[in-house]
Amino acid sequence: MTLLVREEIKKAFCQSDSINPSLLLQKGMLEAEDNGSKNSEGKSDNQKTGHLENIVKLPASDEYKNAFNRWFDLTFDENHFTQSAMALENRLLIGLTGNGALETGCSLSHNYGMPYIPGSSVKGVVRAWATKHLPNSAAALEQLFGTYDSEQNNRVAASVTFHDAWWIPQGNNKPFILDIVTTHHQDYYNGKVDLPSDKDSPIPNHMLAVQGSFLFAIEGDPKSIKLCQELLQKALAGNGIGAKTAAGYGYMKRDTKLESTLKIEAEKRLPPEIREKRQAEAQRRTEQEREATAKAELAKPPAQIIGELKSDYLKNRDHAEYQLKVENWINTAIENWTIEDRELLVSCLKEVSYVPNNKKNPNHQIRKQRLQQLRGE
Repeated sequence: MTLLVREEIKKAFCQSDSINPSLLLQKGMLEAEDNGSKNSEGKSDNQKTGHLENIVKLPASDEYKNAFNRWFDLTFDENHFTQSAMALENRLLIGLTGNGALETGCSLSHNYGMPYIPGSSVKGVVRAWATKHLPNSAAALEQLFGTYDSEQNNRVAASVTFHDAWWIPQGNNKPFILDIVTTHHQDYYNGKVDLPSDKDSPIPNHMLAVQGSFLFAIEGDPKSIKLCQELLQKALAGNGIGAKTAAGYGYMKRDTKLESTLKIEAEKRLPPEIREKRQAEAQRRTEQEREATAKAELAKPPAQIIGELKSDYLKNRDHAEYQLKVENWINTAIENWTIEDRELLVSCLKEVSYVPNNKKNPNHQIRKQRLQQLRGE
């Protein structure tokens, strides 16, 4: 029998009513059978498996749910953060190499015992995917992720921060699920024999895997974090994260429905003054984006605008927003274009029936006058 807890604290530990899964995983099993021991029926001892099964039954505590809500509220600021709720397609094995008496690792938060994905792992996965699929963007990626080689001269710091991903508590869902890895050639792996043999008996080893969804938060300037958010989604969907990705573990997809639910709940928790401030900021940002888009449209060269009118006008002419864009193009042409380009625009507008044929239509006379303005009449 191997003691996993010192005799001096064993009594006090047994009296504890803590249900922290991290503490239970590391210290909850007080003793274990020595390697190779059998039970009374000649089968491998299942004490460890039973202990892990007890951990799997544990839900997220109320303390963790409150902490998660505080973290979500803190990162629920589109001026500095992006949030992504990513759902596991299968399971996740993360932190297997962590030291533990049970030789069963899992990345668990110290305070709450819930699974998390370290920010360094998230950053590494995203950077690896971006480096492979965007080979011509090395300089831009270095600005986002920082210098890869710490010994390199002229090193730069990353412009974005990848925070730890928190497991998302949803109702009564439980984070853990019992998994198994089977060792087929233990003596070979231990160096006792030179070659593995098909006659070796497989030895099942139970461990903790994670299920459910995670909240990923990236911090930085709005443009950079939006790009990193897109890279994150592609990396997790294409490469996965954690161990055994070749077996289908660790792959995730964005859950927009869950994101919407979390944001609605967060809005309800906000004080009225903060809610109004954020709504005003969002409206201001939307207006700025609209103005930037309008400026970009007006900056297009005459040939491009005429080409877009020929291909898009007939299918979009009934939309008020599109007609406003056309009128802005005409205003820009009147003020800035040469007479030759304006004549080409007039011909294009006639071709796409900019002026209604029905003379009783109120726009008939108005648009005729617009064409006259384009000609300089």
